[in-house]
Amino acid sequence: MEYYVGVKREDFSGRRERVSLRKRRAARRRRRKLFTGLFILLAAGIMFYAKTLFPVLVQTGGEKAQSFLNSIVREDYPQELLEMLEKNEETYDFVTNYPDREQYKAQEIDISDIYREGEIPLLMQWDLRWGYNSYSDSMVGTAGCGPTCMAMAYLGLTGDTQMNPRKMAEYAQENGYSTEAGTSWSFFTEGAAGLGLSGRELPLGEAAMKQSLDEGRVIICSMRPGDFTTTGHFILLRGYDGKGFFVNDPNSRKNSGRQWDFETLSGQIKGLWEIGR
Repeated sequence: MEYYVGVKREDFSGRRERVSLRKRRAARRRRRKLFTGLFILLAAGIMFYAKTLFPVLVQTGGEKAQSFLNSIVREDYPQELLEMLEKNEETYDFVTNYPDREQYKAQEIDISDIYREGEIPLLMQWDLRWGYNSYSDSMVGTAGCGPTCMAMAYLGLTGDTQMNPRKMAEYAQENGYSTEAGTSWSFFTEGAAGLGLSGRELPLGEAAMKQSLDEGRVIICSMRPGDFTTTGHFILLRGYDGKGFFVNDPNSRKNSGRQWDFETLSGQIKGLWEIGR
């Protein structure tokens, strides 16, 4: 026979059940902490293993670029290419494929898949298909922002997919619009006329720029050092909305993926031209 001093038998049983429940919950918490710790250790081990054996797979774009720059014989690459990669990790493929440039310089180019009616396509001057071809005293990839902008304008306005930055660079050089300093500003007036387009210098003003875009033209801008360049550069404006202007920067997909307000652009623009039919 069992006796419980001052406690009914059923009360004592309920207390034992509550104590047992607390113990089970504590055990579950300990197990969860143990499994979490093991998972963190396993993940850290996998990352360490991957970084040791497969560094390219886990590096960021900047780390890949720096790793490449640290591993090469710099004399094998033009200095301007190395400086390009240091400034812009988007050019990684273009710079690292430089030893194989001859296979790209003569290949046929088909950009018909890029064209969309009513749109101005984004073309990169350092695209492997034309970036290694000569322009000015260098290559389209490093100095061909002018003809690449004109190629974007021409393709978007005419729909003629036979034109591309390589052919546009050849046109500029054959007609004297390519100089040691880059692309002559007359390329966007006289040169545009030779392509069957109209080109006219615009005053720098937000209202004039928006009116030109509203009328179906595009604007090519010569840029001072700033957000787009450290020396000089051409970009294309293809439209605008309440947040700012839509930019096609032939040297940067990142710059082309955001909008730019007039105040930010205007202080960096040296000259601008509207291009239309």
